[in-house]
Amino acid sequence: MSTPPPPPPPPPPEEPPRWGPPYGQPGKPGGQPQPDWSGQPGQPGRSAPPGQPGQPPPSGPYGGPQGQGWSPPPGAAQKTNTLAIVAFVMAIVCAIPFVPLVLGIVALSQIAKRGEKGRGFAIAAIVIHSLTLVFLALGLAFGFNGLLNGGPPPERGTSGEVTGAGSGNWTELRPGDCFNTDEDLSESREGTTQEVTSWTVDIVPCDRAHEGETYAVVDLEDGPYPGSDEIKSIAAQKCSDAVLTAYVGDPAKLPETLVTYHQYPTSTGWDETHKVLCYLADRDGAPTTGSVRATTGSAS
Repeated sequence: MSTPPPPPPPPPPEEPPRWGPPYGQPGKPGGQPQPDWSGQPGQPGRSAPPGQPGQPPPSGPYGGPQGQGWSPPPGAAQKTNTLAIVAFVMAIVCAIPFVPLVLGIVALSQIAKRGEKGRGFAIAAIVIHSLTLVFLALGLAFGFNGLLNGGPPPERGTSGEVTGAGSGNWTELRPGDCFNTDEDLSESREGTTQEVTSWTVDIVPCDRAHEGETYAVVDLEDGPYPGSDEIKSIAAQKCSDAVLTAYVGDPAKLPETLVTYHQYPTSTGWDETHKVLCYLADRDGAPTTGSVRATTGSAS
């Protein structure tokens, strides 16, 4: 009997592929998908070998992609914005108006874009210079008003008497006030009444030389302007002899050169004041000294 031939040797084990199936296709169980380098570089869904087009660039030394801007390394000192410092200094020294304000606004814009320091300086410059401009505007407004009135108001005692000279509009005069004016009282009016819109006076203590002395101030009723003739008649009534007598005691004792005058508002000044001013002045415009008020002595 012949011996049967031996069985053939088992086939050698299959060698695993060098690269797995294309990206996105399932591989063998337990295996990991392998990248496929056969596709076109940069094609969606595929990747390329490192260093080839389509592969994201390697990170820079501080975490960002190489060649895409620069960011300071951790711990690096930030630069302070120069305009912010200049604006702050100029705001402190009150330099040219509006310049620190503009520089501060520009500095804030630069700081936001560059990531610089100095935001506090820029904000401080804007606030300080804005307040400076407000105070400057108020000073000019009050200064201009004082210039129109000729100076500061008069100083007064506890009972309202003038103790220190000052200036103001004629509507600010009170009974008992003595005053001077640049107007020539002997030539600036006809008769004993005068229609005025604005009249600046220097209010002085009555023991100093003065041109006029107020003996009454009357507020007329509100309403439409009564007309020049009507208001002239009203002023004469409000500044009557009875009112003068109440002020001086005995009008017969007044110097013969002193006469009464009335001031009243024009139609254009009616919205600002409804006052009628009654005062005494020398008919020739000569100054007098002292008061004719019954309780304070007589004029000379």
